[in-house]
Amino acid sequence: MRINVIPTSKVGEVEFGMSREEVRTLLGEATEFYKFEDDSNTTDDFGFCHVFYDQDNKCEAIEIFSEAEVFCNDTLIFPTDFITAKKAISDFVEDDEGLISYSQSIGIYAPDGDMESILFGKTGYYDEEE
Repeated sequence: MRINVIPTSKVGEVEFGMSREEVRTLLGEATEFYKFEDDSNTTDDFGFCHVFYDQDNKCEAIEIFSEAEVFCNDTLIFPTDFITAKKAISDFVEDDEGLISYSQSIGIYAPDGDMESILFGKTGYYDEEE
């Protein structure tokens, strides 16, 4: 599966700010769950991705994993390696869990150096973590 992304705007056909119902219309049936203990809202699991919502049930982030190829600016950024990803997103910085771009709200989860997932968020998604 190929997914084209425009950072802070859209992942495939899903745009940040869409309602839960609009996202489900595009992606199909989902399983709702709380991903983290302190979450204030449920996350939708679509099998190949998790979609996170704010308190108003508006899409604020999408985490992609399993058998999806993610392209940004026509460059494969997931799954790949840190060097290739850093060439595509110039302000990626390494942290203890992988790579993060605060300006583009992108996080790559790779705790052992192997990419497991990539998350795209709305503008400012990672601001509270800085």
